[in-house]
Amino acid sequence: MVKTKTKTKTQHNLLNGALILMVSTVMVKVIGAVFKIPLGNLIGMTGMGYYSAAYDVYAPIYTIAMAGLPIAVSKLVADAVAQERFRDARSLLRVAKKTFFITGILGFMLIALVAYPFTTYVTENPNSIYCMLVVAPSIFFCCIMSCYRGYYEGVRNMNPTAVSQVIEALSKLIFGLIIAFFVIKTGVSQYENTGMVFGTAITDPGETLDNLFLGKIPESAFNATLPYASAGAIGGVTLGTIIGSIFLLIRHRVYGDGITEEELERSVPALPDKQNFKTLMLFALPVVLGALAQNLASIIDLATVQNQLQSAIQSGRDTLIASHGTALNGVSDAEIPSNLYGCYKGGAYSFYNLIPTLTSMIGISALPNIATAWTQNDRKMVRYNIESVLRVVSIIAMPVGLGISALSGEFLTIFYPGNPQVPIMADLLFYLAISGVLSGLSMPITSMLQAIGKQKIPVITVLTGTAIKIVLNIILIGIPSINIMGAAYSTLACYVIIVILNIIALVRYSGVGISVWKTVGKPTVAGVSCMLTAIGCSYLLKKVIGSLMLSTVISVAAAGIIYLILLFSLKTLTSEDVKLLPKGEKIEKILAKLKVLG
Repeated sequence: MVKTKTKTKTQHNLLNGALILMVSTVMVKVIGAVFKIPLGNLIGMTGMGYYSAAYDVYAPIYTIAMAGLPIAVSKLVADAVAQERFRDARSLLRVAKKTFFITGILGFMLIALVAYPFTTYVTENPNSIYCMLVVAPSIFFCCIMSCYRGYYEGVRNMNPTAVSQVIEALSKLIFGLIIAFFVIKTGVSQYENTGMVFGTAITDPGETLDNLFLGKIPESAFNATLPYASAGAIGGVTLGTIIGSIFLLIRHRVYGDGITEEELERSVPALPDKQNFKTLMLFALPVVLGALAQNLASIIDLATVQNQLQSAIQSGRDTLIASHGTALNGVSDAEIPSNLYGCYKGGAYSFYNLIPTLTSMIGISALPNIATAWTQNDRKMVRYNIESVLRVVSIIAMPVGLGISALSGEFLTIFYPGNPQVPIMADLLFYLAISGVLSGLSMPITSMLQAIGKQKIPVITVLTGTAIKIVLNIILIGIPSINIMGAAYSTLACYVIIVILNIIALVRYSGVGISVWKTVGKPTVAGVSCMLTAIGCSYLLKKVIGSLMLSTVISVAAAGIIYLILLFSLKTLTSEDVKLLPKGEKIEKILAKLKVLG
């Protein structure tokens, strides 16, 4: 039996809920950087290519479990709570657990079954099969987590989601790095003792290279361990989902869901589980399709990028290599596609993904609030929440995305010291970070469309943007002088289309007039100024100071100050926005005296 609390449950408002999730997301991203940066230095861009290839198959199914299905549960539970149908909320949790159990098993089987044909015939990268097989079981545990996360978000308690995210990320960091390290160490030891690495004879040890943890090791022995070390690293992902699931199960058993006995007593009887299952499926299917469509870009990249790079090598090898200066020196023709893909997904994409991951938390928090206002036909509150979400998302996404774009080379040089592929990653990140701003806007808008019952619209808009990405990937990446940069250009074009179509749809179907200048325009002006300040300061300080780290830190600080000055000068934040923050009334009084609120 689930423990029912007798005390009054806490009502989490939009920005408080978003703040809880954003703090946890920042922690998760910091942990992710601590994981991926040393991992990239440990297994190199080729190893990251194996890791990323498997992750790109895993990510869409993961997103269905961790974004698509929880959104459906959150929306329906929020509707039930708004109407004081608390028994139906509990029924939805019961139905969701049974449904997600089956979904998790099917997802696990799907990845396991497609691993060989996909890596052998689609990506022509058979070394990534080990990663796919190791990560497959995590889908089952993701479904367990997503069930409870969606339910708690529906009752406006973001704490379980936040804590489980951090636990999952920490487990991935600890176990992933430890396993990858010992796999490489074991492989090198085998070479020293037998001349073989995991059953592969190493007849030509080649030159030696410096490795972050192991010192001088034979390059051929090191390369032979990469498929297994990459699988070991992604094994941390699987262990993280297992530990996160255990936490949520125990947490729910001990603390319950916050619904009181009094609320259950005055609630009407629950609908039959079959009816709630039908309702869940009718809402979940388009949401899941939308989540899948959001991640189609990863599958498209995986299926097209490396194949098109092979075509570019065949039609203009020298041109392709020359386009990246000396960054590809020493990389064999056979390894170039995996290496460039590792630069794209293993290096640059990790920074890009920071922005939509942060802003998606605002959408997740906003969904039950907007769903409740929509169910109660409170159009004033619907408009307030929509404008508040767009404004807050823009305030966060603009400086982060444009700042990363401005200092892409500096950040990557600091995080990947001595890596010859840094110039390639920096060129990619310049455009991907701008795409991240648009993607960061798109995801909360998708959540808001789902909240007002228009969950089919994001599917259409994302498929439209994805179709453009497919065409541009095929055209651009196959051109030797453009090659991997085509993936960044196509991503930017894709999200331009998606954001425009989503905003048009949100305004049309919500019936709410939105002030573009007050919600998006002001943060954009401040964000562009922030970007230009970062570029100018970095250029001058590198000449004067000479220290890359110090000049970058000062440039970030200067850009941040300019951004805040313009943000307040333009009176971007409203009194209502500030009041929703923790200690918001005190902060609002101070800012009101300074006359910086809109």
